[in-house]
Amino acid sequence: MLRPFTALLLLTLLNGTAAAQVQLDSLWSVWNNPAAGDSARLQAMQVLAWRTVFEQPDSGLALARKQLDLAERSANATARYEALTTLAVGSSIQSDLRASLAYLEECLLTARGMKDPKREANTYSNMSNVYKNLGDLPLALKHLQQSLRIDLQLGNKEGLAGTYNNIGNIHTELQDLPNALVHYQKSAALAEELDSDKGRAQALMNLGATHLALGERTLALDEFKRSLQVYRKLGRKLEVGMAFNNLGRCYTELGRSAEAFAALDSAQVLFEALQNKRLLARNHYYRGTLWLQEGDAGKARAACDTGVRLAREAGLAQQRKECSECLVKAYERLGDLALAFRAQKEYLQVSDSLDALNNGKEVLRMDLQRQFQERQIADSLDNARQRYERDLTYQRELGREREQRNLSLFIGGAVLLTALGLWNRLRYTRRSRALIQHERDRSDELLHNILPEEVAAELKAKGSAETQSFEQVTILFTDFQGFTQVSERLSPAELVEELNACFKAFDAIVDARGVEKIKTIGDAYMAAGGVPEPRADATLQTVLAALDMQDFIRARHAERSARGLPAFRMRAGLHTGPIVAGIVGTRKFAYDIWGDTVNTASRMESSGSVNEVNISGTTRELLNDAPGLVFDARGKVQAKGKGELEMYFVRRA
Repeated sequence: MLRPFTALLLLTLLNGTAAAQVQLDSLWSVWNNPAAGDSARLQAMQVLAWRTVFEQPDSGLALARKQLDLAERSANATARYEALTTLAVGSSIQSDLRASLAYLEECLLTARGMKDPKREANTYSNMSNVYKNLGDLPLALKHLQQSLRIDLQLGNKEGLAGTYNNIGNIHTELQDLPNALVHYQKSAALAEELDSDKGRAQALMNLGATHLALGERTLALDEFKRSLQVYRKLGRKLEVGMAFNNLGRCYTELGRSAEAFAALDSAQVLFEALQNKRLLARNHYYRGTLWLQEGDAGKARAACDTGVRLAREAGLAQQRKECSECLVKAYERLGDLALAFRAQKEYLQVSDSLDALNNGKEVLRMDLQRQFQERQIADSLDNARQRYERDLTYQRELGREREQRNLSLFIGGAVLLTALGLWNRLRYTRRSRALIQHERDRSDELLHNILPEEVAAELKAKGSAETQSFEQVTILFTDFQGFTQVSERLSPAELVEELNACFKAFDAIVDARGVEKIKTIGDAYMAAGGVPEPRADATLQTVLAALDMQDFIRARHAERSARGLPAFRMRAGLHTGPIVAGIVGTRKFAYDIWGDTVNTASRMESSGSVNEVNISGTTRELLNDAPGLVFDARGKVQAKGKGELEMYFVRRA
């Protein structure tokens, strides 16, 4: 039974207006009139389906299917895209995330067929939300980067506002709250600039969630209330429910239990009407947490048990993890240790599964590395532009000097002076050409330091570089053991100096072996043999490079330890297989590689041992005839997220 406060809140929300009903009736009359024409009928149905899907998802989905059928019969690509988007949103509201992804894939193909980059960016952003809700943060981040790239090219502020908001959501999932706050604030600023109520409400909701996580409860409560007010004005039931959900947990942390229960009850009614299992599961988790705070472990168990069941049915790993953790606490307080153990087992299983899927630390590192590279290339291009402007000014000054000199020579009529003037012109021209060539060589050197020479040449010639597939590339990962402990014993400047010394040595090693450095990720180093040009000895040279790196680190460790200084020890891992390589972005770019081979190589490193070079069975097979190497078979070793893999330690004979 609803509390009086809950009923009062819902009464205001659910009341419609006569004007809105008149408009809906008008739209229905257009749809039901074949004489109105397909275009007008599709526009009417788009408004009907889009409004309805947020109120009654089943009905909205049915209307969107009618719209899609007519759009395909009349070959109307725009209406087809809009219908598919409505179907994707409705499926997501009902927690059918796989169906939502399938519709969004169709949206993407349709947008590309229309050559509509704005809709393409919007679809990428929507797909990132679905992948986030599925718990697949790497794919969510990948789609956001594609959306961000297109919106920046178009200067699409509305799209950027949504993309910044979604990037903030990824940082929130990674518990990187300062970065989440930065992106939410960017989204809020754009919403204000665009005077977008929907953007304001969305930014307020997420800012509230971030401030609540940072312990700023009063500020969070104000932001949740303001977002609720805007969403109620817009008539968005789903988001109103989310605002009530957030108010419930905020009131819980403030110790205002009656208001917390009322807000959670309001959210529950809306989520049940919308059949949204994902948000219902989270609602029961917040309710269970509130009952635990109230000291009623029995009701907490019932709420979180319902949450687990809903999360299992919808395949929602994150919600299942939260509710399982709540169940563990409830069973412990009830003294039922057997069921507490069972809930703990489920919690650990789901938690490990999410960690294997995301490796959240690496996702965050990847994004931070991307931002660093963007800043670096932006700075280099800005410097190149400034040098070009200086050259242009210099040439103009030379031109003015030449004109004045020629005029005075002409007036004077002195042939000798004319000859000297021509000689000076030639000398100045040579100097300016030499200066321009010197600056061009410096720019090329900088570009080659960021990109492989072959890729840089293609980029300069065509303005872009094609993504390439390679069948056999050997990926090398290194990582310093006990990095945190060593860093605690060094000042920031000393730490950077030591990392720089090691990575400069690694750079020299891979250059000597013909191996391509890809990037550094924190204290990890990544390189690849066989890109961007395949080589017959790429696998051997990459393995030898790894051995050279271990030799360097061992020697440096011995030397620094003898002086009483902290030093690194290192793991190295390699795997060989197919990858895709290319430039990320078109304006601020970085050469990178992708594929399961990269993930497996990373697991070779993490499954290895200090001072050893750990290689996969695939890499071992390619080194059968390699002289001077010995292999120590490790058998099948459990690798996180990969199962059992054949591994070997390789050493010099």
